[in-house]
Amino acid sequence: MRIDIFDTKISTLEDRPVRVRVMTPDGYEAGEKRYPVIYVNDGQDVFRDDQAFWGAESLRFEQYYKDYGAFLPQVILVAIESPEDHALRTAQYSPYTKDFVVPPEKKFEPRIEGRGKEYLKWLVEEWKPFIDRSYRTLPGAEDTAVCGYSTGGLISIYAALSYPAVFTRLLAMSSAVCIWMDKLKETLDSASYSHLKYIYMDVGTNEFGRMTTKEEFLQGANDLYQNYLDHGVPAEAVRYNIYPEAIHNQKEWRSRFPDALRWVFQDYPNRG
Repeated sequence: MRIDIFDTKISTLEDRPVRVRVMTPDGYEAGEKRYPVIYVNDGQDVFRDDQAFWGAESLRFEQYYKDYGAFLPQVILVAIESPEDHALRTAQYSPYTKDFVVPPEKKFEPRIEGRGKEYLKWLVEEWKPFIDRSYRTLPGAEDTAVCGYSTGGLISIYAALSYPAVFTRLLAMSSAVCIWMDKLKETLDSASYSHLKYIYMDVGTNEFGRMTTKEEFLQGANDLYQNYLDHGVPAEAVRYNIYPEAIHNQKEWRSRFPDALRWVFQDYPNRG
């Protein structure tokens, strides 16, 4: 396993600086094999605690892979950091613009100018081609996944639905969709779903966000799951887990991420 670090800029967001870490699996350097790819939002949270923002824990995936890599599908993992500023992160991962009525006790922006479409344009048209040129990837949509949690889940869902020629696998943990459902519904109703191979989604029953109650979080996930079924995604292609009392943080996602990764790449063998 090797992790390469790139400091680059998002050209579609006024050259916003961004750090990207690319993990290649064990055995990559020794052969000519090509690998599927997963693009992970909030990449600062993937590998180690000392890379995470806001004093959060990480998914600790670097250590997990060292310990249990033989039991994981062998993929190239592209971890793209978010902005460290909360408001910039929310805007970058929001494909929509919306005004909100914010209660005085909430720390939330009254208006979010969504920049998610610009972010995805960079990811799809510039960064993915760079990865495909620089690494031995399987570049087709059938071998490519997108991943995120919270608002990173929102942009991942939008990416999977809006770019059927790029992504067919979706890993979305604790997606913050409820406050966007009026806007998201337009996307859900107009999207194609036939390209989707595997979807992993989950939610905890005690999750809440900066503007979202735990009841709304759960309702948003339930509505999203039903939407997939209503649009013809086979039930056996969707894994939807509800975790009793689970809260909204990286420690929870850390325990779920490896199995979620196995699910969306279930048709690829483990190293072992």
